[in-house]
Amino acid sequence: MQMPKFSLSALQGIPLAQKLGLLVLVVAAVVGVTYYYFVEPEETQIATLTTQIGQLDSEIQTLTIKVKHLDELIAASKQLEIELARKKEKLPPAEEAVMLLKQLSDLGIRLGLDIKLWKPGAPSEDPSKLFVKMPVNVEVTGNYHTAALFFDRVNHMPRIINVSDLKMGEPNMSQGRVVTKTVFDLIAYAAPEDRPVAVAAASGAVKPTPGATATPPPNSSTPAPAGAK
Repeated sequence: MQMPKFSLSALQGIPLAQKLGLLVLVVAAVVGVTYYYFVEPEETQIATLTTQIGQLDSEIQTLTIKVKHLDELIAASKQLEIELARKKEKLPPAEEAVMLLKQLSDLGIRLGLDIKLWKPGAPSEDPSKLFVKMPVNVEVTGNYHTAALFFDRVNHMPRIINVSDLKMGEPNMSQGRVVTKTVFDLIAYAAPEDRPVAVAAASGAVKPTPGATATPPPNSSTPAPAGAK
């Protein structure tokens, strides 16, 4: 079957107005088809990409702020680590802390204090797990200025030693000199260990001055020497 032949001569008989109308319809059809198949998909894709770009810009700004804060946090963390390292330098091992307390006992004797009581308590680890407290209950008698000198030496120790619960009695005469009974707690701070510190090591490290009764170990029911709490 043959296709009908289209001849331009057939258009010559159509009025000009109809020709123009037909041309407008053809152009409109071409434009419509072009927009539907080519332009509209591109506009949709452009709108999608624009939305995605906006989201990425927002995420970039958020991440930029977080990175800035992260740098500040890292710097603060490093500073805290430096400060912690400096503080840890003042925290000796537990064995060294025991010897330090022994040195303080010897210091008191050299200065002229009579040690009536030297009772180490049980070491206790701080909840922060950063250090261990090693307390010693102490009672001494001696001149007020000698006791003050002893506390000053303790304050200038390179390691961390605290004096707490300080109580000083009324001065009285003893063997021709004015003496005062002073009761206090010495607290040495040590680096934490995997195993507990033996209390016996601390109790055996100190010898009372001549004339004083030996201090019983912690949890002992033996009464303190006369004049001591």
